[in-house]
Amino acid sequence: MSANEICHVETTSFHNELGSKDYPFEKGRYWLYTSKVCPFAHRTEIMRSLTGLTYHIGLTIAGAVQTEHGWDIGVRYESADSATSPIVDINRLPGIYKLAAPAYIGRASVPVLFDTKTNTIVNNESSEIICQLDEVATQYFEHKTLYPKDKKLLIDTLITELADELITPIYRAGFAKYQQTYQSYFGKVFACLTKLDKRLSETGAYITGDNLTLADVHAYPHIARFDAAYHSLYRLNKHFIRDYPNITDYMARLGEISAFGGTLDIQAVKDGYFLAWNQPTEGKFTPLGPEVNPRSGVAVAVTVNT
Repeated sequence: MSANEICHVETTSFHNELGSKDYPFEKGRYWLYTSKVCPFAHRTEIMRSLTGLTYHIGLTIAGAVQTEHGWDIGVRYESADSATSPIVDINRLPGIYKLAAPAYIGRASVPVLFDTKTNTIVNNESSEIICQLDEVATQYFEHKTLYPKDKKLLIDTLITELADELITPIYRAGFAKYQQTYQSYFGKVFACLTKLDKRLSETGAYITGDNLTLADVHAYPHIARFDAAYHSLYRLNKHFIRDYPNITDYMARLGEISAFGGTLDIQAVKDGYFLAWNQPTEGKFTPLGPEVNPRSGVAVAVTVNT
């Protein structure tokens, strides 16, 4: 069992471009399918909100607990943002993939950026979708890009480091079958967190400096899930995020931004990870602890009464 089995890590199949000749930007034409569980899908919810595209691109958030039948978009996550899918006769996300490509036999992962005009999947790669949302909003609306030309190289470098040194190792450790494999990725995760904590002590408010960028959109979803899910489920229990003071402060700052903290649902995250059919747990229940900040995901220190 690999990390790919809960949400996208490496392999995606649809790489078309929103705003291109084939998929010109039109209000109401495109629809986003996500899940509160998947951190990769969370990136696209954050960017949809940050760019002000909430009134231009629809959103259906799948039910939190994935089964072997795929993400449930019929019985969806209930919130003000999550609307009924425009494809009303399809209740599971694999059906959306089959509608777009009848011969498709791959994974039906979130996120999905869907074109309701042609019944086609535009893109299902989160890193590409957030760039496209940023570019479209910059072109059509008064959105200040999160991918400025003078910082593109730095942003790309940091995103690659996060993917290679933190995000992928989290899942490799969690799904490891052997002690040596687990220990190797365990070490990578905490080495990266130490490195990030040091960086944030030097850069200011955000990963690249004083301004929010795509690097922060990549970082927040995974770090926000660490204390509540990865720490116990994936046995990444050397430290909590709260043990890194600069990351803790950073997550608190991001959590106060509605596009970040307002799109995080810790209970849905825990339900989705601990109750899913494809996770490394034999339990069919959600743990009660730890207590975490609902907007940053960072564990709250326990106060002992004496």
